[in-house]
Amino acid sequence: MNGKIIFVGGIHAVGKGAFCKELAEKFNFEHLSASQVLKWNEISDSKNKKVQNINTTQDRLLTNLNKIIEPNKKYLLDGHFTLLNSNGQPEKIDESTFIGIQPESIILLTCDPKVIFERLKKRDDSIYKLSVLEKMQQMEIKYADYISKKLNIPLITVINGNTSSMFEHLQNYEDIN
Repeated sequence: MNGKIIFVGGIHAVGKGAFCKELAEKFNFEHLSASQVLKWNEISDSKNKKVQNINTTQDRLLTNLNKIIEPNKKYLLDGHFTLLNSNGQPEKIDESTFIGIQPESIILLTCDPKVIFERLKKRDDSIYKLSVLEKMQQMEIKYADYISKKLNIPLITVINGNTSSMFEHLQNYEDIN
């Protein structure tokens, strides 16, 4: 991909959308969500967040991103390192997806799983098992670290909305680009 992409990851309802909206305004990024790029409503049940075929879904993400991304533009792509498979269990997204996206850095949002549980209950009118959310977030943390090392790119973790280290990183990013 020719665009400059920062991948913003985190589990469902961690606050990626609001976070990216704020960053897009402050730092002149184009905000894309993986769900929008995928046309999520065509491939998934929007209520239960389960994905029938994660690999096919990620191939579609890369295909659609290649159609959208423009050279010399800066993007925030919000998405996940794990998704709930058709059995409702967290599953890692294949690393080839991240190799294909070619992000210049990763920002990982984390939050207390109990807070996420309550947000999902309100937002999606669905009940998720807290243990599944805890497992999913732990998988996201470990896998984000793995991907950042594999791609040799910075990983900034934002815990419970504490954005101080991330703003410093983006200011440096602005200065370089």
